[in-house]
Amino acid sequence: MKSEKLGIFTMRMPEMNRERTIRVWLPPSYDERNDVRYPVIYMHDGQNLFDKQTSAYGEIWEAHTAVKGLSRYGFDGAIIVGIDNAEGLGRLDEYSPWVSTEVERLKGLTTTDRPIGGEGEAYGKFVVNTLKVHIDATYKTLKSRTDTAVIGSSMGGFISLYLGATYPDVFGKVGAFSTAAWFAQKELVGCLKRIDLSKDTRWYIDVGTNETSNDEIDTFNQLYIDGSKEIYQVLLETGVPKENLRLITEEGGIHNEKDWARRLPGALKWLFEL
Repeated sequence: MKSEKLGIFTMRMPEMNRERTIRVWLPPSYDERNDVRYPVIYMHDGQNLFDKQTSAYGEIWEAHTAVKGLSRYGFDGAIIVGIDNAEGLGRLDEYSPWVSTEVERLKGLTTTDRPIGGEGEAYGKFVVNTLKVHIDATYKTLKSRTDTAVIGSSMGGFISLYLGATYPDVFGKVGAFSTAAWFAQKELVGCLKRIDLSKDTRWYIDVGTNETSNDEIDTFNQLYIDGSKEIYQVLLETGVPKENLRLITEEGGIHNEKDWARRLPGALKWLFEL
């Protein structure tokens, strides 16, 4: 019987002088088909992907279930690499290359005495120069950009967009779910305006109409909606072909792993052109 596997290990992040838990899911056919190499999907907030016991909010992406479901379209499977987040403010630091001038006001933070954000460049170098190198050397991967995706939600969507724009030779597929563009929207938009149009990157963007990151602000959902629309529009105006862009607005969708899990199968089907 074919059996999927989930391996968990700790990895040094030399670019940031810290360690991180990495979760690698292998598809059911991995050990039985030595002749097959697999695409790789890099996903942020790794502890929220596979196991409700490790998830921050008790819900998970069911990423492995989504990948297995693609077999109905003749998809041989993919390796999923989940990168655990740094938790707390450390997560915000790592998932943005830029310091935020909005986060304290919008999130209602009153106890911070330091800038928030700004480590995303170093985090990106870890993903590309350390983690991907290790994954490609250890597992049966397809190494090309067209076989490599990066996906995340909220700030994970933010850093996924940055990685897609900054490393177009590495990532050919980008999934940005419920992107927290408001964290540093001007800087993110500026980054996306400078993308390499010679690459045929596929950009999947989505948002729910009831998203929030602060229940005290009734209009927070509009920040998510407007941010996602601007990301889509900027990529379109910059010259990304419309067939390489997708924006999904889910009526009633909220900021939760359960909602992202619901949209993930469709996103993967589109990203991998199935």
